[in-house]
Amino acid sequence: MRAVSLYVLLLLLLLLSTTSLAVDLPTLPSQHNASPHGFFLSSGSKLGSSDSFDTWNIDSGYSYSIFDSLDVYIGARLNNSHNSVDQGFLSGVSYNVSDRISVKSTLRGYQYEENNEKQGAMAAEISSRMRLTENLDVHATFDFEKVQQGVEVGLGFRF
Repeated sequence: MRAVSLYVLLLLLLLLSTTSLAVDLPTLPSQHNASPHGFFLSSGSKLGSSDSFDTWNIDSGYSYSIFDSLDVYIGARLNNSHNSVDQGFLSGVSYNVSDRISVKSTLRGYQYEENNEKQGAMAAEISSRMRLTENLDVHATFDFEKVQQGVEVGLGFRF
């Protein structure tokens, strides 16, 4: 009987020691975190100062996620206006306060004509967006340029 209990004890120790030596397998590619690199494309409109129709802006470029809710980006702005003030290269920071609220600041370089000479300048823009429903949000933007300043508040619809 003593030999059987010693045999069971040795077998139990052998089983416990082999399980404690187990090694975790490497994670599968589908389990890896998302890449911090990304591309963005956004569009919006604003009432033209000299035109009687809206100007559509399209911003696109490269973004890099520093933290889960903080991104830096660089890109370009194009639009349908003949005025080159609203076009140019841009860079900025985007912060997601929550799943529903985001804040973004942008610096943009542009050219304008003064006394028949092209001048270079910078514009600053601060905007915020709050998602009301899955397809509806409200946004506010403050835009500061040498030639004009503006505040815009509006509703956005995603589809």
